[in-house]
Amino acid sequence: MRCAETDRRSFLAAAVAATVAGRAAAAPAPGPARLPVRGPACAEVRLAVVGLRSRGWEHVNAFARVPGCRVVALCDVDRDVLAQRADECRKGDERRPPFEVKTYGDPRALFAADDIDAIAIATPNHTHAMLGVFAMQAGKHVYVEKPVSHVVDEGQRLVDVAAATKKVCASGTQARSHKAVREAMAFVHGGGLGTVLCVRGLCYKPRRPIGVVAGPQFAPSSVDYDRWLGPVEYRPLRRKNLHYDWHWDLHTGNGDLGNQGIHQMDLARWALSWCGLPDMALSLGGRFGEADDGDSPNTQVVWLDCGGTPLLFEVRGLPKDAAEQRGKWQMDRFQGVDIGVVVHGERGTVRFTADYGRAAHFNHAGKVVQEWTGGGDHFANFVQACAANEPALLTAPVLEGHLSSAFCHYGIVSHQCGVRGDADAAAQAADRVPELAAAYARMAAHLQANGVDLATTPLTIGRLLTIAKPDGGIVDDPAASERCRRVARPPYTF
Repeated sequence: MRCAETDRRSFLAAAVAATVAGRAAAAPAPGPARLPVRGPACAEVRLAVVGLRSRGWEHVNAFARVPGCRVVALCDVDRDVLAQRADECRKGDERRPPFEVKTYGDPRALFAADDIDAIAIATPNHTHAMLGVFAMQAGKHVYVEKPVSHVVDEGQRLVDVAAATKKVCASGTQARSHKAVREAMAFVHGGGLGTVLCVRGLCYKPRRPIGVVAGPQFAPSSVDYDRWLGPVEYRPLRRKNLHYDWHWDLHTGNGDLGNQGIHQMDLARWALSWCGLPDMALSLGGRFGEADDGDSPNTQVVWLDCGGTPLLFEVRGLPKDAAEQRGKWQMDRFQGVDIGVVVHGERGTVRFTADYGRAAHFNHAGKVVQEWTGGGDHFANFVQACAANEPALLTAPVLEGHLSSAFCHYGIVSHQCGVRGDADAAAQAADRVPELAAAYARMAAHLQANGVDLATTPLTIGRLLTIAKPDGGIVDDPAASERCRRVARPPYTF
């Protein structure tokens, strides 16, 4: 579904992206002055962060620097990490002065606290939606890291609860707050490329093997493993590292398609002005190279049909060739981009790299015609929306996060429901769309350069999915539809 409303909201939110301490939302003309009043504005947003080991600690430091925001509490199911971060807050550093925080090991106790306005969630993917729903139902505004969900229907639940509670709920797809990205998108949407013919998301990011362990492992003694698992089925740990490597276990993660790739998927969908679910999805790929305990694809091409315009997403975790597996793991590039988005149009391409503060228009000869620069503060945008109690001020509202996350999930579902096949069978499956066929051919050449013989090492030919609108299931495919839903285990049902 092509959508102009998304651009209108982004423009209005961008117009008020600068946060001013102690001030309610500014009222840029003309639209925001007519926005509905949802509740009293506040001079200070008191915020807590859940999940502190990596991205969550970045949240703490970023929010602590936003005028009008005070980080007052931390929460983590790893008591050692929680104690360490609280101590670091008390000490301060060159980025921010010291401050005191309350600490919580159980998110439910945190949500029940009446002196907290907003929650930032940076836990593993499989608990994002659960925590977001619980927090909003407890009356808190919510910032949910990307992807906002682990399976498709969780994202819709977040959207529904945000609408019912009228709370601010933001997606952690921060590129939407960057000036360069917004201006380049306005160029694309304004017809600067003519008709958009295809959009390509790229995640060529080095991912070395995570190792192999024999049998079940103990989770770290400092971790409440039951709470860490939350809504997903209980399983003993079957990899060396509990932390971070959960990304490559589809029981808790979404592979690089939903890790790094969600940022690029969000931009690719935005470039198409597509504000609904895709029409169809198909994955080709697998996990190649040295055997390890991961089960997510490290090499994958996903085709998503958006009203006849193809959105292609390419994941490569192996380096450019076998020699690089013994070296620095330098990665391939497509038109100079390894992690980013290439929008193909009648008048050339617009390319977004992983540096969200820069984008460029190239003509068909590969020459730069126009460039856009400028960053943004996604955390400040969230704080301002919370201070004004106005979700419409968000540059990345939860609906956008849900849709872009779902695009990633369909690629994984297609893979999970697929069958093993050889290179010829995969090429035949890819022939349905010229752009997909070309992308598959390049992927096959990449695998060959890494010493992978598809004649003896089959890949997974994903199931062709037809998406049911508006519920997000799969047409005439109960097994695939089941993978789009989450039945949470008690007591983590939501």
